This record gives sequence, structure tokens and C-alpha cells, in this order.
Amino acid sequence: MRVNAPGPSNGSSNNIIVQEWMSPEGYVEDYQAFKVLSKEEKEAIIRKEADDYGMEKPQGSSVSFHYNPNVEYHHFGSSHPMKPWRLTLTKQLILAYGLEYTMELHEPRPATLDELAIFHDREYLSFLKNITPQNMESADNQAHILSFGFGGESNDCPVFDGLWNYVSLYSGASLHAADSLLNAQSNIAINWSGGLHHAKKNAASGFCYVNDIVLAIQHLLTQNQRVLYIDIDVHHGDGVEQAFESTDRVFTLSYHKFGFDKYNNPFFPGTGAITEMGPSDPANRGKGHTLNIPIEDGIDDEQYMWLFRTITGAVNEKYRPNAIVLQCGADSLGGDRLGKFNLNIKAHGYCVEFVKGFDKPLLLIGGGGYTPRNVARTWCHETAVCVGATLHNNLPTHLPYLQAFQGEENGGGVLYPDLHNTKRHENVNSVAKLNSIVRSAFENLRYIEGAPSVVVNQRGLSEAMIMAAREKVEAELKEEMEERERGESEAGRRRRERNVGGRGEHRFR
Repeated sequence: MRVNAPGPSNGSSNNIIVQEWMSPEGYVEDYQAFKVLSKEEKEAIIRKEADDYGMEKPQGSSVSFHYNPNVEYHHFGSSHPMKPWRLTLTKQLILAYGLEYTMELHEPRPATLDELAIFHDREYLSFLKNITPQNMESADNQAHILSFGFGGESNDCPVFDGLWNYVSLYSGASLHAADSLLNAQSNIAINWSGGLHHAKKNAASGFCYVNDIVLAIQHLLTQNQRVLYIDIDVHHGDGVEQAFESTDRVFTLSYHKFGFDKYNNPFFPGTGAITEMGPSDPANRGKGHTLNIPIEDGIDDEQYMWLFRTITGAVNEKYRPNAIVLQCGADSLGGDRLGKFNLNIKAHGYCVEFVKGFDKPLLLIGGGGYTPRNVARTWCHETAVCVGATLHNNLPTHLPYLQAFQGEENGGGVLYPDLHNTKRHENVNSVAKLNSIVRSAFENLRYIEGAPSVVVNQRGLSEAMIMAAREKVEAELKEEMEERERGESEAGRRRRERNVGGRGEHRFR
């Protein structure tokens, strides 16, 4: 999706140029009549689609869409489950339904190394910037491959051509979206290319190289007291939790699968038990500001929606955030290549609708999702939720790559297929188990005492840097107090020596 803009960093326009992309091998384009039309004729068809179904900007709020189409060109490898081409399908669905007329559209510039270094180690970023498939076997790079999270048996984070460009693009979009919220240009900002929640400060993990979520939250903290991070990816949002574990200015709430398979292997990343609440040290201000909701295989729509509204509503009421970041990983959908849940599209979208109802500045980002056609359906639907639009079920006939959605195994050419048609997991989430989770979650929330912290301008400073500075100041204050106490003790001793035979003894003479 491109816009006509004076510059890539802050351009905004709704004059869409419909782009044509090469489809992956195995998909056949069947929109030939639409393809040969002029640009003006294509825009007229999409405009008519928008008019026929009432696509217009919502009253009283503004939604912005942040997306650089160059992110689509990257490829993790033919056998890797992460397919950036899912973003192409998402974009084309949004265009086909005319949703671009309901939002402000932005094509953000890539993030710079200095912007990424606000969280990530520079040595790690330098490695990311320079590593290629051609030079990865060099001695210098081999010395860092494993320590930086590359290679290994699974090779979850492969080195591919354009890696630095890829991480810069999706991170730049999340930073730009956060900036739109800070400047009050929008109430809801969307970046479906972001949401890479496993990346650590100095290591790649779980298909994630740079943690755009942490960068965006750090940016939001420059003007907001408290940010609530919610994660509905099927995997635990460990990278974000770890980054903010020692602060009370970010509350991390993650709903995810947790447990072991039949071979006793933990579901990735193996963390996120309900007992994990952040640091155990009661003096650490981050204690109690983490809430993990571990879910077992096969949870269905009604169970998930009840769990989400019950716990998320309580967290919002207790924590009182000034802004919210919602990671909408679509691997929690039924039929996902890696996920183990039984959620349908509207149940997943219910989470967006519920959080939207809090009426707080909201950053919406992507995440996992490894059945591309259903990822695209879901994020298109959730875009519509943000702008208050209702989408018709039959996909528009002028949709590029329509065949990707056709056939019973691909959802029958509709937007809202039953995602259990190809694979349904046994639901092992009993009412008793879910009630137990809610009780434990409410007990954990008791650790939060009122609204924490004050606004601190930490532009350019990571939370770790702020914590280190705080510890240094506290150590200096403690040392001064000890010196004062020692001085007072010494002075008292001298007074007692001088006071021999004085008032105390005089009474007893």
C-alpha cells in the first residue's frame, strides 16, 4: 500500500495506488478483468465498494494505518513457517473492501540504527546490519552466530538477504505508529507488520530479530505514565516481559499456550506460568506487574472471550493505563500451522473490540500467524473493528490472489470461514481449570497498589538505564544516611562523656 507523500517519514494521504505483486508459486491470479483496467478505473471500483458498504472515517476518532510495502519482499526460506507474504494478502483484502477510505494512511521510513539502539545492544545491531548468507561462514560471524540466537538445530532465526532492511522496516512502522498516538494524530494506530515479541536485547529468538514492541512502548513512555501491554499470540510474549520486568510503568499481560507435548517438550518459549509475576525481590518496583495466563490446547471461542474480558477488564481497572499496546498474533486461530487453539476470526477480533472500548490511545500490532490466508482475514477484520465497519462475508471479486482463499480447504472464498474445517484440537480446558486461572490472576493483581509512578521523560534512555541510575542514587542516599547515623552516634558518645556528673548523675547523688 503506497501513498503520495512529501517524504517517507511522516507522509499521509488517501490517494491509493493499487500495486500489483508477483504471487507465490502455486497461486494463480484470477482477477484478469480488474488487472487490465487503468489506475482510475481500478480506484473507481474500490471507491464504489466503499460507498456501497458505507466505508467512511469514524466520527469522533481517528485510525491510522502504518505500513511500508517493501517489508513484503523478504523471505525466510521455503520451508520456514514465517511468510511475510501474509502481509500482501492482508493489504490486498483491506484495499479490496475499501477500508483505506476509513483511515489515515502512512508509509513510514525504516528505523535507524540509533533508534533501534535505544533498546538493543549496538554490537548485536552491527551484526544484524552486516550479516548475509554470503558472509555468515566467516570466522568473525561464526563467533557470534549462536550467541546472538542464530543457527542451532531449529534455525528459527535464519540469515536471509535483506535481513537488516526487514527489521528496520517493521520497527520503523511501529515507532511511527507510536508517534502518531503521542502527537494525537490518531486514537488507534495499526502496524500489522510488527509485533515481533520474542527478540531480546542482544539476541534473536522465535522468528524475531528486533523487538519493535519494546521500542514502541519506550517511545510511548516519554509522554505516558503507564502503558498496558496485552499479548494474544499463542506464544508467550517473553521478550517484552523481560524488557520491562523491573518497572511498574509497564504492565505485561500475556494469554498463551503453556505446557508440554507428548514427548515432554515445552511449547515455545517454555515460559509464562501463572506464577511468573516479574521479579521476586519486593524492593523491585516491577514485582507484580506481569500477569501470565497459561492456556491448554483447544480452547474455544466462548471460553477465550470470557477469559479475556474477565481478566483484561480487571487489569485495566486496577492498573489504569494511559495507553495500550495490543499484540494480535494470529497463530492463536484454529487451523494455524503452529498454534493449538480453536479460535475463529470474530472471537480473535473480539479482543480488539473489547480493548477499543477502554477508550485509551491504542497501538495495534501483528505478530505470529502461520496460515497466511487466515492471518490476512483476521487482520482485515480487526482493521474493520477499529474503524467501526462491517464487512460482507463474500470476498470482493476484484481481490487479487482470490484463489488463495477459494476451495474448501482454503475457506471457501469467504471472509469468515469455520476455521475448524481442516483441523480441530481436542479442548482440554475445563470450566474448573479456567476458573482456577481467573482466581489466580485476581490474587496476583492484589500486588498492585494504586496507580504507580510519575511521568519521567526518558527519551533515549532504556528502562534498564533508568533502573541503574535509580539504584546508584539510592546507594548514595543510603551511604549518606549511614554516614549521618555514624556521625550522630559519635556526637552522642562525646556528649555523654562530657556530661559525666551532670543532670543525670546529679539526681542520684
